[in-house]
Amino acid sequence: MQPEADIRYAYRRRPRRSVIPPQTKERSTGIDIIKIVALILVVTVHSFLHTGFYSTPISADFGAFQIYIRWIAFCCVPLFMTVTGYLMSRKRLSAGYYKGILRVLVIYVFISIVNLIFNICFHKFHYSIWQAVRGLFMYTDAQYSWYVEYYFCIFLLIPFINQAYHGMRSKRNKRLMLLTFCFLFLFAQSFYIGTNFNTQIKIFPSFFTRGYPFAYYLIGAYLRDFPPKRKPRRKLKYLAIFGAALVWVSVVTFYQSLKNTECDCIWRTWHNDDYAAWPVAVMTAMLFLMLFDIRIKNKIARTVLKHLSNGTFAAYLISYLFDSVYYKRLNNDYATVEERFRHVPGTIAKTVFWSLLCGVLIQWGYDFTIFLLRRRKAQKARLQAINDT
Repeated sequence: MQPEADIRYAYRRRPRRSVIPPQTKERSTGIDIIKIVALILVVTVHSFLHTGFYSTPISADFGAFQIYIRWIAFCCVPLFMTVTGYLMSRKRLSAGYYKGILRVLVIYVFISIVNLIFNICFHKFHYSIWQAVRGLFMYTDAQYSWYVEYYFCIFLLIPFINQAYHGMRSKRNKRLMLLTFCFLFLFAQSFYIGTNFNTQIKIFPSFFTRGYPFAYYLIGAYLRDFPPKRKPRRKLKYLAIFGAALVWVSVVTFYQSLKNTECDCIWRTWHNDDYAAWPVAVMTAMLFLMLFDIRIKNKIARTVLKHLSNGTFAAYLISYLFDSVYYKRLNNDYATVEERFRHVPGTIAKTVFWSLLCGVLIQWGYDFTIFLLRRRKAQKARLQAINDT
């Protein structure tokens, strides 16, 4: 019989059961819709850059309506980050987990090569072999690939974030963790006293300015664990809060832009022009709550949404090609930004369509390649088994 001390030691060394709930396999149509909406908003927010909106003077005649649209579109990346938290919050630390990054890296490398060829042929850029290889690791070969760098980093941290989050056994503790993250990463850097940019005082410490992905991730994880009930009144409340945040940030931006006389009243917003700004966080959360629990029973519609949703990552990266082509044509045809914005909706629609089509095809190509590799591996295993017998 073991001594008492040894028995205690053995007991303490017993592996603890994971606190992370098991992963569910049921697919959410609402999440598919959110990913498609987020892609549309990404293409929309890029239109403001490519048409020269940010260097155009804002006045009562032009700019007010565009500011509203721009802030709605700015929810694009936060929506993707919130979806990541919703879908990945049940992932556990394992060797198989790290294989999940393979799809992202393969698609990223493929589209980076496509972008290099496009830039050489369309923009007449010149690359050395070293520049091309370096751009792959610096995330510059694909012009919108900063998101890949972000995702790769948070992917490595997700199992540990999940373990810490689900280690909070009660709803109250999880809510406190969420509120702490939102306070540090979303709200602290947006609250200032005073209206003069040069004499303002910040109310809260805002050192963690780049940690906003963690807050959006936890928003998605929390809503996965504690989804609100589906009620029309709740949806109207979410819509009202979304509208209030949108009006506030748009009016403030319009006012600050008009006061920006030293730069000809071009776009200016002091502490809100970031994914970490609290109005953006509020709008993102409300938009997510309005869409995430949508249910569609029609199998054809669900299948279409599934494939479109799966292709959004590749579509996001490949959209640079269509932005380059369509906005170069638009800017050549129309000299002023006001004229360009009259035709922007059509340009956005074409970019979304072709980006999604290419994204779906790229995703299908990846899935088919993986299918062939797995089948070949299975065939080899069967032949090996036959030879062994």
